[in-house]
Order: sequence, then structure tokens, then C-alpha cells
Amino acid sequence: MSVFLEYSGGMRGFVPRGGADKPATEFQRRIGALLTETQVSGAVANRKYYLCENAAPRAVQFAQLRDVVQGEVNQAALGTELPQMLEGILSMPQAPQQVSVVISDFIYGPARKSDFSQLPNLIRTSIAPVSQQQLAVAVFGETSKFYGTYHPAVKTPMAKRTLNGEKVPYYVWVIGPPALVARYSAEVFKNAPVQQAFFGLKTTTPAFAPVLTKLTDVKLKPSGSVYGEGNGLTLNVSDDPVDFTVGVNLKELPAAWQQPAFLAQHLQVRLPNGQASLVPNSVRPLTEDEQSGQPVLAPYTHVLRLRVSKLASPTATLSVALPAPETPEWVAAWSTSNDNTPASRTFGLDQILAGVRQSYPTPLAPVFTVQLPIKKD
Repeated sequence: MSVFLEYSGGMRGFVPRGGADKPATEFQRRIGALLTETQVSGAVANRKYYLCENAAPRAVQFAQLRDVVQGEVNQAALGTELPQMLEGILSMPQAPQQVSVVISDFIYGPARKSDFSQLPNLIRTSIAPVSQQQLAVAVFGETSKFYGTYHPAVKTPMAKRTLNGEKVPYYVWVIGPPALVARYSAEVFKNAPVQQAFFGLKTTTPAFAPVLTKLTDVKLKPSGSVYGEGNGLTLNVSDDPVDFTVGVNLKELPAAWQQPAFLAQHLQVRLPNGQASLVPNSVRPLTEDEQSGQPVLAPYTHVLRLRVSKLASPTATLSVALPAPETPEWVAAWSTSNDNTPASRTFGLDQILAGVRQSYPTPLAPVFTVQLPIKKD
């Protein structure tokens, strides 16, 4: 995998030289921790590090990149326009086969002002490998105190101004094969910010099965006439609905997507020729004690309860899917058409991510789908 840090005049204010009396900026703390985790994590192999300046990305050692984040560099480059920067990163050898982590403020200030009107199209063209190679893009948004010269996209009434600790946004993009992006987001990007957007993310089919016996928690035991038969179930719903617990391994999902509230809101349960649903407030992660103390639960990270209240045909297939969420609401809140006055918003962020979203078909493919054969008793 490769990490790319844009180091232009517009980024330098995130990384002032610190000291005992000068606390690190949020950028320095967060990105310093991310670089360290990337360097030491067993989930990452073949690490490479680059600075994105006013030419092609320049390879540097881990220690050099860490020094830049700590503020131990005197001169920043002029910078590269956003579409060209992304195009340069994704045109590098092996880019479609690996994870590329891009750290930048993603401010787009083209030399040709007419390019502003084509922002989504320019982004879509620059990340062509995303659609051609069916790659995923994860976007994480954060703010940090900024000390130095701020270069807005909108140059009037001031082409630049000096900031002294005002907070402005920066972003981390993770681009690559969907399963690798999912793993990096879940295992390496510790304590990721709340502002997250994922495009084209898919995982391998997770371990998934009904759990009916050898359970010590009475709340997990089935209710109604149901028994297991291989990987499927046989049940009788002629009088009352049947509730049962299933285990699922969601370790490949980003941490935010493993939260019960997110799963309860987004999981879709379908049963052709029948009626099935997710029991309210039933999605929860398993504790280590539950996994170790009940071997039947060991393969899973989460449990949830399913309810079958109607089954018209002798056999059917129940499915549980996680649809890919569309562009989240925070993107609009963090977008502006005039960034001349610094704020926690980025010029044209919604247009930038519109270009990303347009690189994928409509509707987006599900993140995963699991299935369970059912027979009518």
C-alpha cells in the first residue's frame, strides 16, 4: 500500500513546528497516529510513502514523512491541482491492485476559472481507474487548527490570508480494491472521525448462520417452532411468528458500520413468498467473554434476531443484505460555494464527491448479502 501526503503551501499551516510549549495540531496528532498505525500494523504489507508536491508524487522514507507532519520541513511546494494530483496517484504502477491513502485539504483552485463548472466531470476523469477497475473510495473528514497562509479557492476579496489557529477541514481518502479498503478502514484507521463516506465498498461474504442451541443467554434462544437442518432452518409459522438468533461476522466493515444503530437502520431482510423482519433493538456486538465462553458464537462478531411471521411456499430463501449507503448528509453541510472566509467547510466538496459517486452505477451494489434456506414444517 502507499500513503500520499499533499505538501503544498496550502497544507503547511496544519503542520507548524512544535515544541514543549506548542501543542500539536489535531492534524499532527491524528495523521501522526495514522501513519504510525500504518507502519506497524500487521494488516498492512509493502508500505510506501510519498509527498505530493508540484510534480509527480515523490517517494520518501517513513521517517521523512513523519518529519513533515511534525513540522520539520522549511519549504512547501506550490502544489498540484486536485484532479491532476488524483490522476497522478492512480496512474502509478500497481495502484489498482493496492490501497492508496491520500491526505489533503482537497481545496480545488484551478488556474482556469472555467474549470470550476466542470468539477464533477474533472474528478470523474481523474479517478477513471475507480470505475474501470471497480475500486472503492472511502472519504474521512476532519478539522484542525491552522497556523499560516490559507489559500481559498475563491480569491476575492482576499487571495490569501493568515490564520492563527482557526479550524479548517482536511480529508483522508482511501482508494483501492473494495475488500482491502474495508480492511484498512476497519483495522488500521483507529478512531476514525464521524464524517465518513464510502463508495463502491464491498466485503467478502461474511460468516452467517442461525444459532439455536448451546446458548446460555435465554434472550438468544429461539421462540416458536424452529429447528436447524444443515445451514438452513425448518419452521412452522401457522399460528405464531418464529424468532431466532443468527450470528454474523462483520469484522471487515468500517468501525462506524459495525455500530448497532447503523446496522439496525440499514440492514434489509427479505423473504420471497413470506414475511420476515429484523427484531427491533436486537442487533449487538458480541463480547470477548461471550465468544470464548460459548463456542457456538466464536465465529461471529455480532448477533441479531430475525422474525418470520409468514411463509406461503414450501421452501424459500431468506436474505439479509447491507445496501451501500448513498452520499451522507454531512457532505452537504461541509460544502460551500465561497470559502474565502475560513470555516469548517470546503469549496465544492459536494461537487467533488458527486464526481466520485458518478463513477459507480445506480443503484450501488450491496456491501454484502447473506442467505438462509428455509423450509415450511
